[in-house]
Amino acid sequence: MSEGVHGEQATGRVTHSLLRLSTAMRSQAWEWAESAGLTPTQGEILVLLMQRKHPLRLGEIARETALTAATASDAVSTLEAKGLVEKRRTTEDARALAVKLTARGRSAAKRAQQWPEFLAEAIGTLRNDEQVLFYRTMIKMIRQLEMQGDIPSHRMCVTCKYFEVSKNPKKAAHRCAALDLAIGDVDLRLDCPVQEEADSLTQKKVWKIFAQAAV
Repeated sequence: MSEGVHGEQATGRVTHSLLRLSTAMRSQAWEWAESAGLTPTQGEILVLLMQRKHPLRLGEIARETALTAATASDAVSTLEAKGLVEKRRTTEDARALAVKLTARGRSAAKRAQQWPEFLAEAIGTLRNDEQVLFYRTMIKMIRQLEMQGDIPSHRMCVTCKYFEVSKNPKKAAHRCAALDLAIGDVDLRLDCPVQEEADSLTQKKVWKIFAQAAV
């Protein structure tokens, strides 16, 4: 059998496996959400607001969650009616509204953040080196989906101007110039508060090294 056919089979099986994981995640998300009197989308918005630690405009919520503006607005309105979020005028523009968690919303967000625990338990059965390789592979997939325009951009280390990539992470760590830290693959962040986008040429150079690095 040719290498191309083997590659197609592997791609198909990995894709099918991810779809099975997606089914499990959707089922678990709905099970938790129904027990909390929410929808998975509403839970995702609560967690996003908690992670950001500052109010977000509706447009930012829609972009970060890959929702339409109308869907994000409806979800936020429902959360507001439940007393889990509130809208306030922004300091930058008195005409604009930003959404923030209430005390009840923060408690709900903490509970919402726990529903993927079933995944953590399964991942915990992998050896440490398997987990690190799996995480690195997920970063590569997420970045590829970003470049294809299929998911919103993340504040990732690998696209940050402060990120100094290693050609061989097993022998020498990456480095974050902003925090002056040596970081391994498992330390790479998908949502870093100090991330600043590098220019497109730098991103391409860094990504080429990261994608081809020996692991």
